[in-house]
Amino acid sequence: MESAFHDLLLTDTQASAKQLLGMDLYLGEICLGRIVETEAYLGVNDSACHSAKGRRTPRNEAMYLQAGHWYVYQMYGYYMLNLVTRPKDIPEAILIRALETKGQLPEANGPGKLTRLANITKVFDGQSLASSQLTLKMGARPKVIGSRARIGVTCSDHWKEEPLCFYVLGNRHVSHVRKKGLLADQDTWVKAKAQ
Repeated sequence: MESAFHDLLLTDTQASAKQLLGMDLYLGEICLGRIVETEAYLGVNDSACHSAKGRRTPRNEAMYLQAGHWYVYQMYGYYMLNLVTRPKDIPEAILIRALETKGQLPEANGPGKLTRLANITKVFDGQSLASSQLTLKMGARPKVIGSRARIGVTCSDHWKEEPLCFYVLGNRHVSHVRKKGLLADQDTWVKAKAQ
């Protein structure tokens, strides 16, 4: 993981959630896809977060690890992949919601589809990016980043409507978007300059 991104992880979960957009998720040597949608969870004050009010259990213990660790939990029979973003004992994380997949790989336009794609399970929970088979590499930069309320949160206070879901605007692999007005994949990324 590049040091600039690692430094950002340690300071700002929302900025990190935007920075993850366009990064490529790898399992070993296989690129699973490019991240197109994330959600920020802001720790003890965020009532939609697993660590709200300082809740600490065996299930969410990985959230309390140092930035750069995976936090994987199960919900409704699906595993959810999160990246821990803050220093040790500041339990904030980013849910990776959707990938732009390539070739013959199936759609991963939702967090359950994403983990099913690569058989991501609790085995990865608590693993560090530095030593895990599941890694991130720089990919592309989104042309435009959109934001909206997080999907499926069940709290009933103002956190339910906070615009903490970030996505690549116009990208057809984002979950829960209207199909009208979506762009070709390549048109949602900033083109690399010729060398």
